[in-house]
Amino acid sequence: MVNHSPYCFIAPGCHRAPLSRNPEGLACPHGHLFAFIPGTTVPLFASEPEGANEYSFDNAAEFHDNALRWVFSTFETDEASLRERLIARLELGRGARVLVTGAGAGDDLPYLVRALSGDGEIFAQDIAKQMLLAAISRYHAELPISGVNLQFSVSDATNLPFVDDFFDAAYHFGGINLFPSIPNGIAEMNRVVKPGGVVVFGDEGLAPWLTDTEYGRMLITNNPLYACAPPLSALPDTARAVKLTWELSNCFYVIEFRVCRDPLPINVDVPHLGKRGGTIRSRYFGQLEGVAPSLREQVYVEAERRGVSRVDYIESALRTALGRD
Repeated sequence: MVNHSPYCFIAPGCHRAPLSRNPEGLACPHGHLFAFIPGTTVPLFASEPEGANEYSFDNAAEFHDNALRWVFSTFETDEASLRERLIARLELGRGARVLVTGAGAGDDLPYLVRALSGDGEIFAQDIAKQMLLAAISRYHAELPISGVNLQFSVSDATNLPFVDDFFDAAYHFGGINLFPSIPNGIAEMNRVVKPGGVVVFGDEGLAPWLTDTEYGRMLITNNPLYACAPPLSALPDTARAVKLTWELSNCFYVIEFRVCRDPLPINVDVPHLGKRGGTIRSRYFGQLEGVAPSLREQVYVEAERRGVSRVDYIESALRTALGRD
């Protein structure tokens, strides 16, 4: 059913020591065991308590199916076209390795398999054990014969059990608004995707031009999650090629970005020309205590008389005063 490669799994929060496999589950060097769900080879790292929410009951998948039917009927959107369009943003090719967080009952899995063209790996993760077991039940016979290696884990998307830089892409749609920490969920997808790989995620959230319309107010009254804003401020500061769009009648935001580990290519030491002078670095880190306005004006006049920038004059005067000229 599932062909696990333990070398990719780590104890959540430890990004170094790989887990080893034994008949009971996956073990870490410090003696912790992450047991397989009975009757499967799916490791359980973290799970919602039984009955904690609508996704942690035995019939959770059926409940979720009904909710999805409502969404696609309400927004008059073809489900297959939407899923294909979103997954196309991952830019998957043959042999790619992709992570799906919050995979639920596995609705995206057939579309991901087709995008991999018969060669690759899909890791499906969810913290709701009942939902993930439904995904396994629905797709364990159909999808493995496609040639794609399909793997599951019950785990926390905000503390993933995977080594750094392991995936070519990460995908999530529907659920991130309910994460205990949205920034941690985004940071974890960024951590486990290789530089150059793509992260795509989205959830309920009206486009801003709709929030104060009657249309928007009706939706927010029906479900407060439609008032959620896209969590752009939670993106890593090294993100590249960031895009924000909306789907499902502009009621679900979608954010995508390309993973990069390098700082932004900004040279903060290029000197400014003109009266003020200085650089981005010196203007930010070099601020001093305030002085009397009359003294400040004298400094400005003297710098202009000498034909130098204010920063150059002040630095020269300070070095002289400190005996370092």
